[in-house]
Amino acid sequence: MLSASVTALPAVASPAQAAGISWGAIAWKYNGRSGGAYGGRTAGEAIREAKRRCGADCGYFTFYNSCGAVAYRFTYGRNEVGTAKGYPTHASARRAAARQLTGGIASRPPNSVCSF
Repeated sequence: MLSASVTALPAVASPAQAAGISWGAIAWKYNGRSGGAYGGRTAGEAIREAKRRCGADCGYFTFYNSCGAVAYRFTYGRNEVGTAKGYPTHASARRAAARQLTGGIASRPPNSVCSF
């Protein structure tokens, strides 16, 4: 009779996971298109996912263990973009992004992502 034993080995965590870091990214374009990602093990992983959702030609920014947002103001002849990162909540990130726009008013509700 043969017997087999299996020993469960602990999963090996990356340095970022071991430190409890969760990366997020928001990719955006001046035309209002955007894409967000959260829970990335690395900044690069979060960027790739956000750009996959927005498009390869989108700009982007990253953050970790916090929230980020992008807000737009569309006017005749000029579009504005406000960005924010490093905030503790969706609401605070959205407010910070909108404050960067003329008059602090966004044309539509800002998009936000939290990565904790």
